[in-house]
Amino acid sequence: MGKYFKIEFFAIVMISIMLGVSYLIKVKNEKMNQNAFAKELEIYDSLTVEVNASSVISKLYADRTVRENGIMKLYNLTYQGKSAKELKSKYGRSIKMALFLDENITLLQDNGYYYEGDHAIYDKKVETLYVTSPFVAYIQGGNIIHGVTMRYDTRKKVVAATNVDAVFFTKE
Repeated sequence: MGKYFKIEFFAIVMISIMLGVSYLIKVKNEKMNQNAFAKELEIYDSLTVEVNASSVISKLYADRTVRENGIMKLYNLTYQGKSAKELKSKYGRSIKMALFLDENITLLQDNGYYYEGDHAIYDKKVETLYVTSPFVAYIQGGNIIHGVTMRYDTRKKVVAATNVDAVFFTKE
């Protein structure tokens, strides 16, 4: 009887060890799969066109587009919308209805106004550009405006800026 008890005890211990090891391996593999595939999509030379029933609303071109964890990262992007003739940036992130832009941001308007900055947020829903870094604006007649921050409503063509330093040329 003692002989069979030892074999049964040994079998129970071995089965317990095997179950424990298989559980640990399974948990480890699940963690690896969660971290390994964060990148959902990567596209080169992309053009995204937003349309409604009757017309084109906007176009977004990027040299490289990467979607990770629900955030679209854009490289060397150009955005054209109803009121923004051409908005360019070296880097950007698209989150819902906003473009977060970084480095070499330029905005060219239909009326010839031209803006430069390093950091900005473009809200596509209300068509407003928020420049959150020092900027330079070139407007009609060679006028130049420097400032620290700016809010530009591209629909109404209204600019509000802080710490403005401007040079205006007028006709006599």
